[in-house]
Amino acid sequence: MSALRTPRWRRTVALLMAVVIGGLGLAFAAWRVSLDVALAQTQDEAQRHLRFVAHELTGALDKYEAVPQVLARHPALAGLLAQPTSAARVAEVNALLEGVARDAAAAAIFLVDAQGLTLASSNWQDAQTFVGQNYAYRPYFRDAMRSGSGHFYARGSTTGTPGYFIAHRLNGGAAGVVVLKVSLDEMEANWARSAGELMLADARGVVFLASRSEWKYRTLAPLSAAARDELQATQQYGDLPLTPLVRAASRLSSTWRVERVGTADAPLRALLTEQAVDGRGWQLLSLTEIRGAEQIAAGRAWAAALAWVSLLLALAYAQLRRRRARERLAAQGELRAAHDSLEARIAERTRELQARVDELHRTELALRATQDDLVQAGKLAVLGQMAASITHEINQPLAALRALNDNARVFLQRGMQADAEGNLAAIDQLTQRIAAIVAQLKGFARRDELRVQPVPVAAAFQAAMALVGAEARRQRVTLVCEPVPEGLAVMGQQVRIEQVLVNLLRNGIDASAEQGGGTVTLSAEVVGPTALLRVTDSGPGLSDEVLARLFEPFFTTKRRGDGLGLGLSISASIANALGGSLQGSNRPEGGAQFCLRLPLAPSGTTISP
Repeated sequence: MSALRTPRWRRTVALLMAVVIGGLGLAFAAWRVSLDVALAQTQDEAQRHLRFVAHELTGALDKYEAVPQVLARHPALAGLLAQPTSAARVAEVNALLEGVARDAAAAAIFLVDAQGLTLASSNWQDAQTFVGQNYAYRPYFRDAMRSGSGHFYARGSTTGTPGYFIAHRLNGGAAGVVVLKVSLDEMEANWARSAGELMLADARGVVFLASRSEWKYRTLAPLSAAARDELQATQQYGDLPLTPLVRAASRLSSTWRVERVGTADAPLRALLTEQAVDGRGWQLLSLTEIRGAEQIAAGRAWAAALAWVSLLLALAYAQLRRRRARERLAAQGELRAAHDSLEARIAERTRELQARVDELHRTELALRATQDDLVQAGKLAVLGQMAASITHEINQPLAALRALNDNARVFLQRGMQADAEGNLAAIDQLTQRIAAIVAQLKGFARRDELRVQPVPVAAAFQAAMALVGAEARRQRVTLVCEPVPEGLAVMGQQVRIEQVLVNLLRNGIDASAEQGGGTVTLSAEVVGPTALLRVTDSGPGLSDEVLARLFEPFFTTKRRGDGLGLGLSISASIANALGGSLQGSNRPEGGAQFCLRLPLAPSGTTISP
């Protein structure tokens, strides 16, 4: 048996290795080809972009070439070179150069004598004027004096601002040079906003324009001592350190120049493309991130791997399908038996589930009935606790009724008809008062089903205050109802909203009574799509322990026999059932406040009386 199993195990391992190696090889080949194609396309695009940028740069500088040539022929400049101490000629040339610089959008134009001393300049009014500065050390001055014209890019030794200098010699009685300075800041800003990264380096490899500010005034390679001495002599870049950029060739491809270029803190992994700027000895470099090319190559590699896996799965599926066809005939009998057994089990399970659903439905009905009973019990408990105050409220008019009745009988016996009628009218008012009190109690105590409808807030406030008015007077607490916004109505059920308000008012009355009397206030406001009904008191407030267990059933801070601790729990349940919420907190000025938040009734809704 062992001898038969070993060859099969080896064949399986060999097959798996062939599948894995084949998939890896296909994915690598797809990645390599896709990456080379993507890099080639990227370099072609970068090369076209560099040619365009080089042409744009050359054109932008060439348009200024004629300005110093034309100025060199102006008699005012020759006159100043002949009479350099003439204040009138200096003023004339300063004004001339200032106007030309403004019209030509040049950074500056200035006139230098044969010794390199600046006699006049367009910035003659600036604090950092070129007038009086000697630029004999600048290459553009030496080249212009020697060959007639000179060109040079440098940081200004006077202003510190960089620019491209175009110089042209004046021929005549007194030699001199007129120099125009062009700012390339706008072009550099355009590079920073465009796609891709660009650098412009001089003949020594010093980057003087770049789309990233941290690359500027760095070198493509370390400078030799002779180059640094020459730069120091010409002050081309002032005293800048000119540290080299970090450059490291990538092993990604031997065909394309992929490098990590930049600063030590933020190197950029990119494809490097170069373009010479004709006639100036500058080198324009483009750095294009290859992340997109790598993602494309990785995607195609994954696609190749998935294609390989799909091919293998298709072959395996075909083999499996033939095997399943052979097994299907043998399994049909077993499937029929299993199907019959499953049907029976499903029917049995369905009956069990239906029985559980019926049981859950009965349980839900019982829970609803229990909740309604609990709400009703809460109302009756509140009425029971207010019984003494309500009895006192009714006993007063009853006592007055007896006295008025006795007096009316005496008045009738004596024939005092008018006095008897006055007593009867007073008796009628007192009976109406007793009927109103009883009607409030009957409405509050009746059992009702939860039916949500628009409820006027003012009516709910009035009914709740009527129910607790006697209790408040008994405990020397003043009830205050602030004006309710006109027409304010909420979605709910009036009796249950009154039950919540009565619970909150009674708690406020009890808390204020502990302080020897006080005020309990009812107010309402609209907050977004809800109405906020607020009950505040002047009591001692709520401790942290009470706040933590505020709506816990059977938790109360009252004396034994004064309450069951269900009022706030039932009130919170009612608020939730009405689609709102109930929250309690302390007021900064002292006392507690409870906020009942309920949804507003839709505008235009008819409110039932």
